[in-house]
Amino acid sequence: MNRGHARSLMTSPVTSVTAEATLADIADLFAAQHISGAPVVDVEQRVLGFVSDTDIINAMLQGKGPEVTAFSLMSAPVVTVDEFDTTDDVMRVLRENNIHHVPVVRHHKLVGIITPADVIRYLVTVLPSAPQAG
Repeated sequence: MNRGHARSLMTSPVTSVTAEATLADIADLFAAQHISGAPVVDVEQRVLGFVSDTDIINAMLQGKGPEVTAFSLMSAPVVTVDEFDTTDDVMRVLRENNIHHVPVVRHHKLVGIITPADVIRYLVTVLPSAPQAG
């Protein structure tokens, strides 16, 4: 069903955090922006890892304090897609890796993020409408 590329699906600009960001900072950011995860990037916007709301909850359950950093919370290596990967490839990456966020990169630098909700929003614009009953 290939109908486009990752850049057609992605949310950009994307909210990201540095490896030095603290659990408290990340939790505040997630709450303020109503997001559930963010890529962890270096100064050149290369993706180092990914931190999610589940990572925060796990850290708190393990007794880690608010000063623990994104570097110690993040999952790494992180699965990414290139901005020119097909929409079919993006959907496959989400499903096969059982993930709900996939950072989009251009020349190894973060340019966007895709979630299943982004895929659905895109698909309703390209799929033919169902015939109306009645």
